[in-house]
Amino acid sequence: MIVAAGTVIARERNLSPGFVEIDGGRIVRVSGGEPPPQEATQPVLRFPDGTAIPGMIDLQVNGGAGVDCARCVPADYEVLGRYLAGTGVTAYLPTITSAPLEDMRRAGEVVADAMARETARPVILGVHLEGPYLNPLRRGAHRAQDLRPPSVPEALETLRRLSGIVRVVTLAPELEGAEPLVRALAEREVVVALGHTDAGYDEIRAAAQWGARLVTHVFNAMRGLHHREPGAAGGALLTRGLVASVIADGIHVHPAVLGLIARVAGPGRIALVTDAISAAGMERGSFSLGGRGIEVRDGVPRLPDGTIAGSVLQMDRAVRNFASAAEIGLRDAVHSATAVPARLLRLARKGQIAPGYDADLAVLGRDGSVVLTLVGAQVAYQRRQ
Repeated sequence: MIVAAGTVIARERNLSPGFVEIDGGRIVRVSGGEPPPQEATQPVLRFPDGTAIPGMIDLQVNGGAGVDCARCVPADYEVLGRYLAGTGVTAYLPTITSAPLEDMRRAGEVVADAMARETARPVILGVHLEGPYLNPLRRGAHRAQDLRPPSVPEALETLRRLSGIVRVVTLAPELEGAEPLVRALAEREVVVALGHTDAGYDEIRAAAQWGARLVTHVFNAMRGLHHREPGAAGGALLTRGLVASVIADGIHVHPAVLGLIARVAGPGRIALVTDAISAAGMERGSFSLGGRGIEVRDGVPRLPDGTIAGSVLQMDRAVRNFASAAEIGLRDAVHSATAVPARLLRLARKGQIAPGYDADLAVLGRDGSVVLTLVGAQVAYQRRQ
């Protein structure tokens, strides 16, 4: 198979035009110009007005298409996957928000069952546990009664029960017991994310020394930036060893602040995420996040008290929003949705268009929306003409 496009955002540079040759589920050739004449047995998918990008990787998906990752069955991930493929996502982390510990573990086991089916398109990379070791002062949409003090034995039991699929754990590093937990998780190659935190600048930098590598939705549900105390947000932006995830919907973070984030941290330390909930991809109505009732008003999911609860953002829209608000090129914005999360999760064959990489691709149309998504060379989504 060959995918030819007006522009290919390849690993080294943009190719305009360019094409990607695929064989056996892998990319075998990336070249500029038009594809050479091929035998009739090798299909060529042509998008002369399109831009081919690496498949996008979303580190924080609470749900979508009516599916709530905290309360679903394995078959629901096929529904969720079809929706995500239409947004250019080729791999993702279902995210389980704070709940009674056994409920979180059971939700993780459902993810494991869905992964075992080996039919998931996009690829489920594992699970992101957002909680329960969060600061009640910055809990956002998490219920206070579901939050717990950090416990190494408890967390290791969760890892054991979920048989190695836990890839990210979000916690608040200022809580008592956080340091040994961060160190224990990092030793087991779980990405520790700092979030829902009232930590100050120095505490964030200390947590990075313990082994933390990610900050969950920077500026949201954390101590903000102040000229006398840079806070958790300042620590996230200025600590080189940390990647900052960003919800670029223009609601969670003001467009001007997206520009600030891009200039201070740079696209190489930013991972775009959606933090999408079950309402994403659906019409206006009532939905759930971790079993809590959510109303979507004016495109913003909220609890009854008005607290923002996740988003209805799509990754292709996040890339467009980030490029526009931060005044950066499409290539840099795409990098934050592909190569950065792949590097964070140590995915050696994802996040780039280059020979030897998995054939996970998306093609964006002239308007920036997705017209084709390939996962392992299989068509996961193709927009009707």
